[in-house]
Amino acid sequence: MKSRLDSGLVLSGGGARAAYQAGALCAIAATLGKHRRRPFSVISGTSAGAINAATLAVHADDFRRGVARLMRWWRNVDVADVYRADFATLSSHGMRFLAAMVGAGRAPEDAASMLDNTPLAVLLERALDVERIAEHCASGALSALAINATSYATGQAVTFFEGTNGHAAWKRTRRRGESARITIAHLMASTAIPFIFPAARIGDDFYMDGSVRQITPLSPALHLGARRLVGIAVGQFFGQRADATPIEPQYPSFAQIAGHALSSIFLDNLGADLERLTQMNRLLALLPAARLERSGLVLRHADAMVLAPSIDIGTLALKYADRLPAGVRTLLRGFGSTRGTGANLLSYLLFDRDFCRVLLRLGYQDTFLRRDEVAAFLDTRRTNFIPFGWPEFR
Repeated sequence: MKSRLDSGLVLSGGGARAAYQAGALCAIAATLGKHRRRPFSVISGTSAGAINAATLAVHADDFRRGVARLMRWWRNVDVADVYRADFATLSSHGMRFLAAMVGAGRAPEDAASMLDNTPLAVLLERALDVERIAEHCASGALSALAINATSYATGQAVTFFEGTNGHAAWKRTRRRGESARITIAHLMASTAIPFIFPAARIGDDFYMDGSVRQITPLSPALHLGARRLVGIAVGQFFGQRADATPIEPQYPSFAQIAGHALSSIFLDNLGADLERLTQMNRLLALLPAARLERSGLVLRHADAMVLAPSIDIGTLALKYADRLPAGVRTLLRGFGSTRGTGANLLSYLLFDRDFCRVLLRLGYQDTFLRRDEVAAFLDTRRTNFIPFGWPEFR
């Protein structure tokens, strides 16, 4: 039974792109079948991935049911479920945001952002019974749930975790793990993208999106005991190529700058962390176990595989830009988010059911094409598994 409890799921951030994760999870559920009710004992989520992670944790006793809830949520999501998009609210909030930016008086706590995401908090309160997380930890259906945020006060990446007895807090350079009873406030903190959504308060500190300082996204799951990790990214991971088509250079728009900044936050760190893990595994393979014991170093082999989109989601989002409410569309057009690489910003905010349904299908198709690899990787009888398609790490 113990071998089953070493698999972890890592869900990264990316706003509306996180619909892709639900599609991928649906393909995993289909691949494993009805007999694998609990394939992941440790679940770690960041930003929008934290919402997906918490939903799975609430239904930790039945993975397929949790995935079905996610699919239903993402199939029907609307901008109004996540942030207020009417002209009156956008104008009022935008003016207060600008006033805070230029220092014209102290803005209210919920005003130093472009958008008001109060509807998301209301939706999560209604949809998620987070009290069930403790019940699943007590029953053994779940070993731990980790929700990642970033402290405004210290600049540290903070992992709030709820789990079974035996999980200890940790502290590393610029990051720490802290035991907590996970609440909706933790999810709002993890999803608080700087400048876009307001900071969320937990205790005596304010927090922003967990991706901002999360340079080691695999680390929380490893700290919580997982040794076989499945990460679901929301941006292209392998096979990317620069566009060789010559274009007239243009000064970058706000959306281009913000899009690249958010992409570096949401998309880049997972690849770097996976490369570090791969190199560490190779070093461990070269060192005799007896020497490691004498040295006092606590190092263990861990396997990881990443599922990721096969196409550029930012480019895909441009086809659905007109699905946004008029006020948001006008705001983003002014920022330059409806052309070129500025579409990345658009894709993070495009909580439109048609766009999300396309991402659900894409996530399912991409993952189902790798179903044999997924099944082999999650086969607990196998050890030291090396996923296919890692030529860049060799």
